Amino acid sequence: MKITEKNFIKHLQRKEEHALEFVVRNYGGQMKMVIHHILYAYPEDAEECLYESILKIWEHIAYYDETKSTFANWAAGIAKYTALDRLRKLTKLAPMVDIDEIQIEDVTQITDDALFNEFFMELISCLNEEDKMIFIRIFWQGASVSETAAALGKKKSVLYNRISRGKKKMIASNPSFFRKEE
Repeated sequence: MKITEKNFIKHLQRKEEHALEFVVRNYGGQMKMVIHHILYAYPEDAEECLYESILKIWEHIAYYDETKSTFANWAAGIAKYTALDRLRKLTKLAPMVDIDEIQIEDVTQITDDALFNEFFMELISCLNEEDKMIFIRIFWQGASVSETAAALGKKKSVLYNRISRGKKKMIASNPSFFRKEE
């Protein structure tokens, strides 16, 4: 018998592996997206979490009630809570650093750091040359928008527009860096 959207739950309850393959093929992408949204900082754990979520669906399919929720929402919920449990475990294991113990003598101590410099340049690499210059002057060298506008012979409103568009480009080019934590 062919596994379809209408009968896969019955087959899954009978513990037929073909039904599980159907779930992975049709709902795995959504589950992966939910998991990666939560565990974006731990990509190596996200894949393992997906497998764990699929196993939980296999083991707990008897608890699924189609009158309360769609299967897609139920599977996404399992993925979400499995990822949140894993995130809690990972953050408990991560060493905590007391912010009072971090000593920075001068802002130049941060900006002179070659790694930070490399990161900033990689971040703005998606921008055109003029926008890169604007971002470097304002966000790296600390010049004001007014000073930068005067130096480039442009209106401040033009610079604000270019900065806004540049930020959107950087977010689109580096979505995992700009993702907000839950």
